[in-house]
Amino acid sequence: MQKKMHNFVHSIAFMVSINIVIIINAILIGVETHYSSSLVSNLQAVALAIFTIEIILRYIGKESVKAYFSSGWNLFDIVIVSICYIPETWFINSAALSVFRIMRVFRILRLVKTFPELKIIVNVLLKSLKSLFYTFMLLFIFMYMYAVMGVILFKGGPAANGTEIGAQSPDPYGTITEAFFTLFRITTGEDWTDLRYNLLGGQVEGASDAMISIYHVSWMGLSAFLLINLVVGAVVNNYDQVMIEIKSETETKLNVDDLYAKIESLSQQINELKTEIKK
Repeated sequence: MQKKMHNFVHSIAFMVSINIVIIINAILIGVETHYSSSLVSNLQAVALAIFTIEIILRYIGKESVKAYFSSGWNLFDIVIVSICYIPETWFINSAALSVFRIMRVFRILRLVKTFPELKIIVNVLLKSLKSLFYTFMLLFIFMYMYAVMGVILFKGGPAANGTEIGAQSPDPYGTITEAFFTLFRITTGEDWTDLRYNLLGGQVEGASDAMISIYHVSWMGLSAFLLINLVVGAVVNNYDQVMIEIKSETETKLNVDDLYAKIESLSQQINELKTEIKK
């Protein structure tokens, strides 16, 4: 029974059927934001029931309990489907209800299971978390240092849009938090030259034009061209490692299958030989 169920849940027909339901469910989630009806709700309920049955069937066809619960995708499915069964009437606070509805939207992430290539990318990102953490920590250290310098040097200068500072035009270096956001803008390339031009011309006390230029150009070079490339490099390096592991696992599986085939062939030859000896 377990072996038959294992073969069934790993069959192409079963996986394609579940993937179609996942795609339809993702579309319905978007439809619900603009149009709500009993038909959409009923289809969502049917999709939820199918996902529940899928979890049960996969558990029945598991290789072992440990193997089932050690799979991150199985745990993800259980959590997401379980959240969907929580009634909205349990949430009196509107903010808590909004958070709950947002959590339900994470059902869309089940689309990742539809395409093996997307699963590979997710595995690469998970494998890169450690290196990305230290890279972003380094980025934060430099950003904090530049934010403090920005507040000391440019606080009280013209606003980012070239007008005087007011309620609609906050000082880009008025506070540490605003300076952080300004540096983030520079990193993304969002009008970072305008920030420099608005501060030029001796409008900021204690900061020369050269100092203003060095500050903004150095941060652009450090963040956008150096630290961000470290992030890209970490992801690319882990992508290569994951692809090597997948290739190695595939070759190992092929070798094992070939070995089983040879053993089976040898077993048949032995049986034939025993039959001939008996004759």
